[in-house]
Order: sequence, then C-alpha cells, then structure tokens
Amino acid sequence: IEPDEGYVELKGELEVSYKPQFLLEMKLEGTLYEYLRYEIGVDPEESSIKTNFLKPLGLIELLDRDINTLSGGELQRVAIVSCLLKKADVYLIDEPMAYLDVEYRFAVARLIRRITEEREAATFVVEHDIVAQDFVADSIMVFLGTPGVSGHAHSPESLHRGMNRFLRDLEVTFRRDRDTGRPRVNKPGSWLDRYQKEVLKEYYYMAPLEESEQ
Repeated sequence: IEPDEGYVELKGELEVSYKPQFLLEMKLEGTLYEYLRYEIGVDPEESSIKTNFLKPLGLIELLDRDINTLSGGELQRVAIVSCLLKKADVYLIDEPMAYLDVEYRFAVARLIRRITEEREAATFVVEHDIVAQDFVADSIMVFLGTPGVSGHAHSPESLHRGMNRFLRDLEVTFRRDRDTGRPRVNKPGSWLDRYQKEVLKEYYYMAPLEESEQ
C-alpha cells in the first residue's frame, strides 16, 4: 500500500505479532500446554513465563485443559498471551477485552502496557472499552462516521484530545473517580454532565472533580 504522505525507513525486517478479532482464525489443537510449547515455542513451566504471562491472566490452572473446551473468555486470554509471548517490533491487538470479566480486563491492560514498554515496541490496539483504552493508550486514532456507509480516521493524537473529540460526537461526558482515578460516565443531564459541557468544555476530564452529582 502506497502511503498518502511521509515515509518509513527500516533497518532489517520488521517483526509483527497479531492477535485477531475472531478467535476462530487461530489454529488451536491439543492442550493449552501443548499449544504453547509446540505452536508458540515457549516452555510453560519456565518460571518467567508463568510469573509474567500465565499467572496474571489465570492460565496456569488451564494448562492441562484441551484448548477446544475453553470458554470464550479463556480463549481470549490465550490469544492475548500467545501474541505477547512473541518478541516483536509491532503488536497488532484486535479487541482484547471482548468476553473478559472486569478483573481480567485490567490484567490484560497492564500486561499489554508492560510488554510494550519493556520491549520498546509499538502496539496498536483496536478497542471499544474506554476504561481499558485510558489505561493502555498514550495516543489514539478516532474513527467517526456512519457504520456501513462512510467513515473518517483522524490522525493519532493525545488521549485527552482524542477522547474529547470522540465523546463530543456522542454527547457523553466522563469524569475521574476521586478514589480510583478511573474514568466514569456522567448521567446525561446531571449537574456534572452540564458543568463539563458548558463550563469546562471537557467531555473527557483528566483530573478528579470534587463536586458530587446532583
């Protein structure tokens, strides 16, 4: 594909690791242990693999399970670990939070960010979970338009700027929880919703607000 503008100079080959959106695209056979050992090429019994990858996502207890008997959420965690176990320059991760409980969403977000930083890689994550993106992303690309009709992709921009662009289009506001620091949606028409829209002009507020909803 010819770029619209700019260029990229590569020194050697670029290693890319991909986590597909649809898990059926993955070739899964045997037990989870066998899959990791022979398809991914890692030793699941190795201490660093267990500690850094399998334990955070609750996969140690699944090693002896036939991989075709795993649930959607369990398969999602396997797919994410399989992608991140491969040493790469670029990681392409499509909807990693689908099928996952809240506890594993944060575990996955932490793992993605840690591996990206440790390996000094570039990671592209397609995700609809705003809380997860808030934790993972340094910058985002906002896609706006009419589904199935037309769309437009904006250039990469800061999390704050991009989220404000996206939420303004939806007319939804988020504030910061004072205790956790996590983004929380405001009730439409509430005092905070109106205050952020009319006074702060902020749809995605980066600092905790002291006022309570009315």
